[in-house]
Amino acid sequence: MAAAKKKKYKLKDPATQFAEVTSEESFSLAGEQEKELPKNPSQELLKRIEAGFIIEVE
Repeated sequence: MAAAKKKKYKLKDPATQFAEVTSEESFSLAGEQEKELPKNPSQELLKRIEAGFIIEVE
């Protein structure tokens, strides 16, 4: 069975950046960078996605 392809995310505006560090891990996006979300995304990160600042890569 093939592994499910994980969704990647990027900044809507590549002129911006996002970074956060929690007690468990860190996550950052800058420019045109595309990344998978951490296993346990923070509420702040989820809010940025919901608001449209961070978008799913098509």
